[in-house]
Amino acid sequence: MTDSRHYVLAVQLNDPEHFRAVFGSAVVAVAHADLTRGIEEFCRQLLGRYQRSGGVASPAFGRWYCLFVEKASLMRTDMEEQLPVLRETGALMMRDLLVGCFGHATGSRQGFNLIIAETEAKDPDLINRAVDRALSEETGASLMQVDVSEEYLRQLVNGGGLLSYFQPIVELQNGDIVGYEALTRGPVDSAVHLADGLFGAARYHKLTDMLELACLRRSIEWLNAIPEPLWISVNLGPALLMSPEFGQFIRDPKIGPLLPRVVFELTEHVPVASVAGLHDAVTALFPPALRLSLDDTGCGFFDLTTVETMRPEIVKLCITVISRIGRSAEVEHQMRGTIHAVKKLGALTLGEGVENTNQAEILKRSGAAFAQGNFFGLPKPAIELFPL
Repeated sequence: MTDSRHYVLAVQLNDPEHFRAVFGSAVVAVAHADLTRGIEEFCRQLLGRYQRSGGVASPAFGRWYCLFVEKASLMRTDMEEQLPVLRETGALMMRDLLVGCFGHATGSRQGFNLIIAETEAKDPDLINRAVDRALSEETGASLMQVDVSEEYLRQLVNGGGLLSYFQPIVELQNGDIVGYEALTRGPVDSAVHLADGLFGAARYHKLTDMLELACLRRSIEWLNAIPEPLWISVNLGPALLMSPEFGQFIRDPKIGPLLPRVVFELTEHVPVASVAGLHDAVTALFPPALRLSLDDTGCGFFDLTTVETMRPEIVKLCITVISRIGRSAEVEHQMRGTIHAVKKLGALTLGEGVENTNQAEILKRSGAAFAQGNFFGLPKPAIELFPL
């Protein structure tokens, strides 16, 4: 027999309006549909042992929920044991879905919460109230499990255990490789081999700046083996960019001569109120200004304001936009408008996450200068590309 308890599994993005401000309404509309399909699929897998009451509902972008009930074959004690497992597994599946939809830079940083709560009603208003109550009581349900210790992470960073990978960047007009994006991974077959695990562990242990600085040094030193005039793009967070440690790093006699071949890619959306201060700090500390790139740029006013203030050399169109090419005429229209506006501000655009010929051709016709993605080449270990 079943005890007839009903449950709701709900996912809530932390700040969906910020996402809308960054990417614009057209991108959000397509992303909403993609996420709804993705959550429907992982609920089907996750709740396979239970009886679902309908599909995934989404009253607005940023919230999704699914009702389910125990099957007759399940005991009450079994359900109580299963809830923590369902929450943890669901959070991992949601994180993978966000990265798949929006790429690593945006997807891995998109905060969310996943809860499972009891509910006695099927009325949408009452369900949303139950979800609100559960969210107010829930903390940390979306955090990924960190399987490495702070000591291990410090040893990895300080002991040279980080691995450098490079993915080619091509010039769209002629298809030539002009540079590479530098990526860093942990030891193969470790919990921190992939970027999500590595940087997730660093955020958990509050060692992000230390890890980023180690990644920069290791990546830039590879320029000694990379033939000129090829350049590299390296990821950099705003906090590290403004830190004294970064100032010391770029003044290192071994690093300084290599900087003209380095593009520093800001990997987080900077709050509008902080953009001017960041720009002033960069130009004051490091004249002439470093070569900068803005990552994951969408179609929103927020990003163009940042471009106008920071004046980067390269603006990257995010995977969220590129993956919708051929699926949304409005997204493509806004993308072309963004490329045109960026050109007027004196920057070049780079399409990230290109997977096929159609995406590459539309980017080329739209005026984008560069592109990267699996269509042009997968990330490969530096030692394979540039054997010493």
